[in-house]
Amino acid sequence: MFDIGWTEMLVLGVVALLVLGPRELPNMLRTVGRYARQMRDMATEFRAQVNEISNEIDTKAQLQKLAEKDLDIDLPDLFEDGAKDKEEK
Repeated sequence: MFDIGWTEMLVLGVVALLVLGPRELPNMLRTVGRYARQMRDMATEFRAQVNEISNEIDTKAQLQKLAEKDLDIDLPDLFEDGAKDKEEK
């Protein structure tokens, strides 16, 4: 992702150890880990929502293609969740 090799990570670790000290470094790493986990969870949730929207759009497009082929499908009935059924009763 950031294209950081092992040598660069070692240098960053030594600099962090010198700047923060051995007492504060574990707390800082835990905090960074929590933020990374939160960001990963948010990205996973966002990706799931985009996939859900994409699946809905694909389904509607396929239904419209079927309707264009004169298969006697009335699209508004399919997307109104049975609203016409309630009106008929």
